Amino acid sequence: KLRATLEATSQWGAVRVIPETVQFMDVIVTGRIVQSNGMNLELVIDARDSQGRVWIDGLKSEAVADLGSYKTDAALKMRDPFENAYADIANALLAARNRLSAGERREIRRVTDLRFAADLAPEKAKGYVAKDETGILRVARLPADNDPVMTRVGQVRERDLNLVDTLDVYYGSFYEK
Repeated sequence: KLRATLEATSQWGAVRVIPETVQFMDVIVTGRIVQSNGMNLELVIDARDSQGRVWIDGLKSEAVADLGSYKTDAALKMRDPFENAYADIANALLAARNRLSAGERREIRRVTDLRFAADLAPEKAKGYVAKDETGILRVARLPADNDPVMTRVGQVRERDLNLVDTLDVYYGSFYEK
């Protein structure tokens, strides 16, 4: 549901629900349901980017159900009873993103791609990313534009993202059911 809320804002690119083992995304949002009983919802949300920068740390999002959403099946399909909780989280993520410059956001994407490359071809991609004095991963150096290994890594990355997209469809189907 949070994915749908984030997509509806048109502020993000692809938003995917992923297995816990997927590591190489620009921003990963995790959450824990503290309470969910049909009337009350309490979530705790964390978010961090591929550089290790914390966007949200332990955000508590609480909501009381919008009872109008439960009146009919059609009403329930139109609006989730806890939509306000998801909107609060979306707003917090947007505020965190807006604190970053365009250059910082581009570097997040580069670090994501270079971390994927380092996982796939550790010897070839060694030294492309390094931690700075604050513990944030930074681009230390870039591969050549015509590097054949990095071209192949890019192709594998595309297939990996296609698999993640397929999993996301399955998660969406599970949610609907």
